Amino acid sequence: MIPPLSARVGHDAAVRRLKGLSEQLATVQEQISTGKKLQKPGDDAIAFARIATLRRADEGAEVQRKAMDAAAARLSASEVALSGIADLAARAKELALAGRNGALNASDRKVLALEVRELLAAARGLAETRGADGEALFAGVGVAPNYADGAEGLAVWAGLGLTPEVATVGRRIAAGITGPEAFGVTEPLPPVDPLAPPPDPEVPPPPRQRNFFDSLAHLADSLEEPRPLFFDAAMDEAIAAIDDHVGGLAGAQALIGARAARLEAETDRLDRSQLEMKSSLSKLEDTDMTEAIARLDRLSVVLEAAQASFARVSRLSLWDDIR
Repeated sequence: MIPPLSARVGHDAAVRRLKGLSEQLATVQEQISTGKKLQKPGDDAIAFARIATLRRADEGAEVQRKAMDAAAARLSASEVALSGIADLAARAKELALAGRNGALNASDRKVLALEVRELLAAARGLAETRGADGEALFAGVGVAPNYADGAEGLAVWAGLGLTPEVATVGRRIAAGITGPEAFGVTEPLPPVDPLAPPPDPEVPPPPRQRNFFDSLAHLADSLEEPRPLFFDAAMDEAIAAIDDHVGGLAGAQALIGARAARLEAETDRLDRSQLEMKSSLSKLEDTDMTEAIARLDRLSVVLEAAQASFARVSRLSLWDDIR
């Protein structure tokens, strides 16, 4: 016997309802197990597109964060090295002033010169400091060594270009300082004029601008100068040069500190931006466990009731058939 049309329609509607409830229950169970509210673009196309955009932005921010962390590490290492060199410069100034004292004899000044040369060796060592990734801190975009010995026995900067920069929003921050910026530059000797008269051997040579390392070498040589006139001129020049370098190193430290502060501010800004992006992502794609569990319980109860009702209406109960 074929059931009436109304019965078939009611039966089909009940089956569709059961199927829909089962699918909803399965969806909620998957959301709870994966922790994600959206499983495919069809769940919510607009939200899914927004999630993709936020993820790309977050990945870009993470790349920028790594670059900023590397720049911060380079600035920190540069600051430590400069601090050590500044201490050496302060000690060199003390030795220069002590050596200028007329009460010292040649042997005393020779002892001071030996210590100055030790300071020079220590300063050259600190100037070759490398960062955490092995990069030469004071070589700009060049590679180690930062300084090499020139033809005159002078310390010549062997770096290249400017300090690497890290890009932030609307600005670029230098991730360090170059050797010439921190330690100065030795000016080359003027070319020899073949028509000019030879220099007077009894007159001290004119002052010359030197980088910090060459100034230390000049100070050591000046302390061992036996000729009184040349000694006085050389020591006055050496003391003035060392004093200038003490100020220059303090300025370099201040510059490094300012760049580190700017980078720290940009890092804080990036932290806040990433936090907002992650919060937005969480709202769009993460499952609200409290709500999902409550919905799961509600759907389970509704599905059980619907199944029981369907069984009674369709007389699917074996007990009912026997009765």
